[in-house]
Amino acid sequence: MPPPGAGAKSSRIQRRVFLERAWQQFVDGVEPRGVREPILSSWRRAREVHRIDPRLTRPVRSIPPEALEERRQRDEVLRLAAPILDDFTHRVRLRDHVLAYFDGQGCILWLDGDRSVIEQLAEIGHCPGTSWAEESAGTNGAGTALATYRPLEVFAGEHYVAAWQRWSSAAAPIRMPGSAAPVAAVAMTGPWECRRREAATFVLAVGRGIEERLRASAGVRDEVVRYAFRTAREMGDALVAVDSNGRIIAVNDAAARWDALDGGALAPAVRDAVLKVLCAPAARFDGEVRLDSAEAAAIVSPVRYEGVRVGAILRVSAAAAAPRSGAPGHAAPPCDLRCILGESPGVRHAVELATTAARNDLPVVVTGEAGTGKELLARSIHLASARRDRRFVSVRCGAIPPELLEAELVGYEPGTFTDARRDGNPGRFEDADRGTLFLDEVAELAPACQAALLRLLKNGEVVRLGGSAPRAVDVRVLAATGRPLEEEMRAGRFRSDLYYRLNVLWIAVPPLRERGEDLALLARAFVAEADAHQRGLDLSPDALEALRAYHWPGNLRELRSVIRRAVVSASPPEITARDLALGKDASAGPAGDELLPEVTPELERAELMTALDSCAWNVRRTAHQLGISRMTLYRWLRKYGISRSPPQPQ
Repeated sequence: MPPPGAGAKSSRIQRRVFLERAWQQFVDGVEPRGVREPILSSWRRAREVHRIDPRLTRPVRSIPPEALEERRQRDEVLRLAAPILDDFTHRVRLRDHVLAYFDGQGCILWLDGDRSVIEQLAEIGHCPGTSWAEESAGTNGAGTALATYRPLEVFAGEHYVAAWQRWSSAAAPIRMPGSAAPVAAVAMTGPWECRRREAATFVLAVGRGIEERLRASAGVRDEVVRYAFRTAREMGDALVAVDSNGRIIAVNDAAARWDALDGGALAPAVRDAVLKVLCAPAARFDGEVRLDSAEAAAIVSPVRYEGVRVGAILRVSAAAAAPRSGAPGHAAPPCDLRCILGESPGVRHAVELATTAARNDLPVVVTGEAGTGKELLARSIHLASARRDRRFVSVRCGAIPPELLEAELVGYEPGTFTDARRDGNPGRFEDADRGTLFLDEVAELAPACQAALLRLLKNGEVVRLGGSAPRAVDVRVLAATGRPLEEEMRAGRFRSDLYYRLNVLWIAVPPLRERGEDLALLARAFVAEADAHQRGLDLSPDALEALRAYHWPGNLRELRSVIRRAVVSASPPEITARDLALGKDASAGPAGDELLPEVTPELERAELMTALDSCAWNVRRTAHQLGISRMTLYRWLRKYGISRSPPQPQ
């Protein structure tokens, strides 16, 4: 017999009668026909996996009142969702119905609505503290929505347990940004004969409202953690910023080769230890916590916002962060000169010069446009040199305010600055002792910093601010610039004596538009890098043609960004020109507005934040790095509500 609900004239009574017969058939061991697939699958799970007795009078699992209150206090989603839940219940009259919030384990933490319905539902355990997960209650609105990751309505006889069959429930799962698995659910429940047609739409609206609030909160919290990361002043230490779920937000150069980082994420054991700190009661872990395990030793400093732990900064000493020489199972260094892809004459010549530079300790200046890979070449020189097992310290001279740059480079003695570290602080020169110091945008160095660099190159020593005693350091200096140092020297902005000491070996990195067929090689390498699911994507002929026709003002950085976005949007097996979204006018100059293609808002915002951070929120430098005009950058900032003043941590 077909389900009466399929016809236009079907009634709720007919549908209920049909479902009761189908349910009885299933309980008796006969697979019924005409039952919706999600419901039938849930019935099978209830019977065969969870062993639910269809004659239950209350769900199997519940928690005592004290545990319920503790769970409510710990549930950050509920804290953010509460104003939305209250607002909806006050604006929408819930006559004959209740609205409930369930945590990720299916436990009811919040309930409101018609008082008489609340009392009736309490008789079957539909009340705070009871779990309505499928393994506790069989097929039901919230439990099955959590199990299937999808919104659905469970009507009358569609419930697996007979005692629930006088009710109808519409539920919607709630997800955190970037997560597929739900962390909570909301459901509207009422007697089956009073079922509201708009119930499914209602709970979807509530769920989407909560998810938007979660998304906004996650963005603010991540910015708070990033701000704490940027203001961490422990020079030389490896620093890792994580959010409240243990996901890495940022790392500094010293942490890039830390053993506990596994493919861009914390090693599972380290992540679990960090989450234990973040989730523990406040009284247990107040302030910094030391982690000592076989996997890693680190100091965990929780970051708080509005009284809640929203992430942490992990600090590891430079010695502990350095990979153990010859340790079994360790990967090779992330890049050396063999990793420089390309066969064009300009690239081959640059690699030949870099190979020569790796055999000695002479200063090197790497020149080239923004995004050509100057730092990659510098790191490759370091990793191919005798200093490969020592630190590579990178300083972006243009990203640090001039008044702070000298202290950043040479350090300072105790008492030099108010509110500074009481025991003073070593500078980047000392951090790089016996290793390599890379000065990006070296043309931006202030006069005092130029003098300090000259002293290092001449005498191998630095003098901290507030002190007079020179400190001997053994540092190899590599520098990069996008501006001709000769012109800066002639204009009086760069010391001539420093220019001649620094510019011993000069390596030019060609722009992407001059690298011929290297473009296809690089593009395919970036596809392989970005294709995390290994779908075997390749570039179609029209995509390669579009890449060759484009002028690439952002060079390799822009190519990697374009390919990364294309991999997300492409349908296997090929990436087409349409997927590349290079804009209608591929010949637009750096000031054009088409250089940020139409991509997902989350990816655009992330790229903008990364560029702003690397340029110390200097709009002119950020626009130059992205290859767009300042007006275009301002437009994007307004579009995504990005503030130039990061929120202060509490």
